[in-house]
Amino acid sequence: MKNKIFTLLLAGMAIFSSCDSDRDSNPVYNQPETFTLNKPALSDNIFDLNSSSHIWLTCSQPDYGFTAAVTYTLEISLTDDFEKVQVLPTQFTTAKMEVKTNELAVCATNLFIAEGKVKDDFPLQTPLYLRLKAVVTDLKEPVYSNSIEIKTELEYTLPPIEIPKKLYIGGDFCEWNWDNTLEMVPVNGTEGMFWRVIYIPENSSIKLSKTSTEETSAGFAETTINDNYEAVVTDNSGKIGFTKGGWYLLVVKAAIEGAELRYTMDINEPAVYIVGPVTSNNESDRFNVAPEKKFTVPVNGDDFFVSPPFKFGVSGDPGVRACVSIDGIDWWKTEFMVFDGILKYRGNDGDQARVSANAGQKLYINFTAGTGKIE
Repeated sequence: MKNKIFTLLLAGMAIFSSCDSDRDSNPVYNQPETFTLNKPALSDNIFDLNSSSHIWLTCSQPDYGFTAAVTYTLEISLTDDFEKVQVLPTQFTTAKMEVKTNELAVCATNLFIAEGKVKDDFPLQTPLYLRLKAVVTDLKEPVYSNSIEIKTELEYTLPPIEIPKKLYIGGDFCEWNWDNTLEMVPVNGTEGMFWRVIYIPENSSIKLSKTSTEETSAGFAETTINDNYEAVVTDNSGKIGFTKGGWYLLVVKAAIEGAELRYTMDINEPAVYIVGPVTSNNESDRFNVAPEKKFTVPVNGDDFFVSPPFKFGVSGDPGVRACVSIDGIDWWKTEFMVFDGILKYRGNDGDQARVSANAGQKLYINFTAGTGKIE
């Protein structure tokens, strides 16, 4: 009998041991509701964000039921309800964080600018509210810490806004892959002005960006739209939505308004013209844009724009010339030409090389592929 009891006890111990082992190797995920962000040392003092380099923050890791690799981002707000927030660009992977005061100052300045403050309102003393957002890879739900208040001295801390030297278009046409954006063409010698002939599918959207990344993109709210070609533009979740699909000449002007970079976009007829001596023997008529010099516009996005037949052949200077037409802009500031099958824009560069041709030939331009030919 004693042997049987001893055997049962051993079996029971083995079962409990097995269960403990399972818990260790297969932890049960727990969704924490919050975690603790500690107030920094001397938090009752006033932090001068522009004279110090950093603030140390610490927190307790959220209780996920196991030790997890957590990524923390710091959010700041002017109010404890965090209705309007700015997120610091630096992320953290440990519970002790060296927060750059310059990043705090930039985010705080942006919050005040959004509230209507201007540069002359600075410096100022203000409380800032901080909280952490914790994220674990493959877990969908972020966890937010409690908020803490710090008192700060804040100077105006925004980098000077500059008119972009380049401008890009991203959108549904490139499946929002910012590696495949279209670079707009600078209007020669005209700061902040760009153009592009582009095919935009029906019920699709675009955004502008001063870099070929989404981080600097601007949409409907940041852009004044002048729809001159019945594109029927809408605000599509912050993007610039085109109801009518087709070819457009987009002309964009960048300007600084207050502390913001804003854009004006003219949506125009995709009017492309052949100019120069291939069009006329009369010097006064060679370089004007006229209906009889206009390219035919293809139906599809992958087809060629086709010029009228050349009336005269040319060899050497001044050669075959082509451009788009923008009100108030000389034709040569928007010209382009095909060289060895490749479409090249003049942009802000100097005069392009000359291309010869025979009477009766035509210039073919594929704006989507960036190619062309004369035949």
